[in-house]
Amino acid sequence: MKYILLILLILVSFENYSQILKEKELNKIATFGIELTNYNLNEKRVINDWNLIIDKDRKRKITKTTAIIFTSLSILSTTFGAKLISNNKDSEEGVGQSIGTIFIAGGVASAGISIHLFNFTSKRKKERNKLIELYK
Repeated sequence: MKYILLILLILVSFENYSQILKEKELNKIATFGIELTNYNLNEKRVINDWNLIIDKDRKRKITKTTAIIFTSLSILSTTFGAKLISNNKDSEEGVGQSIGTIFIAGGVASAGISIHLFNFTSKRKKERNKLIELYK
C-alpha cells in the first residue's frame, strides 16, 4: 500500500512541475510582449522564468481582487457605522453609538489591510515586469 501511494504521489508531482508550457500558458506569455519564436522552448531556464512570470501574475491578480474586496468592505462598514452613530445620537443608552464605533473601527482596519495588499500587488507587478524585460 505504501508503494502505491508513493508512486501516485510521484506521478502527481510530475504533472505539477512539468517543464513543458501548455498552449494557454504560451499565449499568456505572448500577451506580455515576449516573442516566443526567439527562444528555445526546451531550455530549462527559459521555461522556469516563464513559469515564474505566470505565477507572479496569477498571485498579483488574486491579491488585487482580495484588496478590492477589503476596500469595499471598508467603505460599507465605515458608512454603516457612521449611519448608526448619526441615527442614535439622541439615545441615552449609547448602544447604537457603540456598535457604530465598532463598525467604523472595523472599516478602518480593513482599509489598512487593503492598502497593504495594494502595495504588495504593485511589488509583484514590478517583479513580474523585471522578468519580462529580460525576454523583450
